Amino acid sequence: MVDIAEFKAVQQSLVREFVLNIQNGEFNLGFTQADQPDLIDTEKFYRNGNFWTAQINNEIVGTIGLQKLDNQNGVLRKMFVQKDYRGAEPKISQLLFEKLATYARSIDLKIIWLDTPGIAVASHRFYERNGFQQTDRLNLPDNYVFPDKNSKIYKLELK
Repeated sequence: MVDIAEFKAVQQSLVREFVLNIQNGEFNLGFTQADQPDLIDTEKFYRNGNFWTAQINNEIVGTIGLQKLDNQNGVLRKMFVQKDYRGAEPKISQLLFEKLATYARSIDLKIIWLDTPGIAVASHRFYERNGFQQTDRLNLPDNYVFPDKNSKIYKLELK
């Protein structure tokens, strides 16, 4: 059974290790903890949004974060699912995304933005199935910061 729960500070090192392992061990993106302030102090970074973990038998198997930029815009960040659970039942990616989207609507956000590495083709399909549309980085809000210049940019208008 999958448990989707809000991040707790005691999970900080486990979340950091989980994310960096996928970014660098699996996708060879070369990101460091220093490149990602949300991995240094997740609770502080997402204080105006939220961050969730998916766990099975108390092991983190997925993460997702919502950074609130302003009253209209949020950013989906750190959506990762352990390789063994991608595409399988239960649909952890979908459960995480639905948790984030429900929360974003509850705080009246209008748009969710995201950037995803160009090589993450399965992720692109997931986002597109969930209503995201690829857009140009020139359309991003001024206060949007992204680490990977080879990213694709997506936008979801919430209804």
